[in-house]
Amino acid sequence: MALVLPGAVQPVLAASLGLDLAASGLVAAALALGLGVGVVAGGPLTDRCARRPLFCGAAALAALAGLGLSLSPSFGGVLAASAGIGLGAGIYETLLNAVVPARKPESAAARLSLVHAAATLGAALGAPALAAVAQRGGFERAYTVLGAAFALVALLGLVVRFPEALPTSVLHRAHNGSTPRRVTRFALVAFCYVGLETALSVFAAPYATSLGLGPARGMRALSAFWLGLLLARVLFAALRGEASPSTLRRAGGAGALVLGAGVWLGGPPEPLFLATGLAFGVVFPVVVVLAGDAVPERRATAVGLVVGMGSVGGFVVPFSVGALGDRFGAPVLLAALAGLGGSIALAARAPPERRR
Repeated sequence: MALVLPGAVQPVLAASLGLDLAASGLVAAALALGLGVGVVAGGPLTDRCARRPLFCGAAALAALAGLGLSLSPSFGGVLAASAGIGLGAGIYETLLNAVVPARKPESAAARLSLVHAAATLGAALGAPALAAVAQRGGFERAYTVLGAAFALVALLGLVVRFPEALPTSVLHRAHNGSTPRRVTRFALVAFCYVGLETALSVFAAPYATSLGLGPARGMRALSAFWLGLLLARVLFAALRGEASPSTLRRAGGAGALVLGAGVWLGGPPEPLFLATGLAFGVVFPVVVVLAGDAVPERRATAVGLVVGMGSVGGFVVPFSVGALGDRFGAPVLLAALAGLGGSIALAARAPPERRR
């Protein structure tokens, strides 16, 4: 739900505060910046700290950020609340991304794909729900509802079992200095994917408007995109798909083809966004598993670095393509995102690191 919040409230937020596409992209960028800091910091914290207090504290931080916007419902307040939500959610995202595959490595890809399918379900249902709340009570009401949901997550963490962190002696024996080099190509894949996902979520409504349709059609397209991600991840888990670079290459190439062809041919946005979600759906859970497998002794740190680079993409891409869309139109914006899909395929083709 947090990932689609900037897109869900964009029409109301833009109307209330007079924002253009670049400023709307900056809201998504603030969320992504908070996520980036959270997921990177969450790696070493997860490797070293007790997991339950870390999870509950991170969720409580996101809750306070969402609930606090009502005290300052301004553009600055929106940026601060978005960054705070991202920070808390990012810390516990890294924790879950590391813990779930580690518990049963033989089915890591399928199990993590189901976790991410639950996230996409929240996005698909959350987009119209948060949009409706914003239309009725203002954009600050949507942030308040999401903050309350994070408070429930913090309470849920009190009754969920988390495995203990590795002993400090094991972590000291690990070769921490080699971690960034071993996950470089996966970090590039994450940068492109999260940037693309965030931008599509923010600019679904402006794209529909550019076709002569209303914001409501854009909201349906946004839900269709996340529904496509959900279906792809559930199917991948059901078939016990392989977490491999070839899976990333196929998904990136297919997504670029679908998105590029859809923009070129025109047509209603809902089928285009659904097909795009189906094509790209497996990229994120697969790249998270591959990053953790590359540095198993510091799985959370490796995952945090890769997902953190994804959040950098979520910060850079929406603002950049938003400015592009302001100048050349929303269809050109989506065509640029198709290029990121091709970049995913190219990054996954990089040769594996040599090992002594």
